[in-house]
Amino acid sequence: MSSSDHKMDSTPASGTTAGRVARLARGGLVALGLGLFASACTIQPVYMPIANGPQVAADLSAISIEDVNDRVGQQVRNNLILGFTGGGKAAPPRYDLAMRVISREARLGFERDETAPAYSVTVTVTYELKEISTGKVILRSLNRGVASYDRSNQAFANQRARIDAEDRAAQSVADDIQLRLAAALATRKPG
Repeated sequence: MSSSDHKMDSTPASGTTAGRVARLARGGLVALGLGLFASACTIQPVYMPIANGPQVAADLSAISIEDVNDRVGQQVRNNLILGFTGGGKAAPPRYDLAMRVISREARLGFERDETAPAYSVTVTVTYELKEISTGKVILRSLNRGVASYDRSNQAFANQRARIDAEDRAAQSVADDIQLRLAAALATRKPG
């Protein structure tokens, strides 16, 4: 036999202790590499204050929301106040939010026997955010929230289902408005 017939394998056999140690070491290096890679990602929530940057959470809590005149508008307003302050005390107002809320109901489909027709409620909010000290408009926009419900042959159940749908649509539109305002305040240049 020549020396080329007896090749020496430099990697340990997988069943040996040295083979297991080598696999564990490779696995540890891969895990360490993935951990370092993941720690390099810097994703931050919009509402989290950024060092030396805009204080979005503080700005949101400093928004004064004008009064509204109907139940659905009040739901939108209440959801915004809770979202801005987190249920805590609001900061002294630096911004003013004016809104106009419209709620509409539409029938979605027709049943042959008129049982349990589906309806949709759309809550549309037109709003404008101004800085109180300068009167400068920061954001003017429109958002919609939609929720559906089914009717039955019971009047009270229909009324309650509509109110629940209006509340869901109001929550949806308030969440969208809060996100848009936070983004507008975060990207705004001071002054």
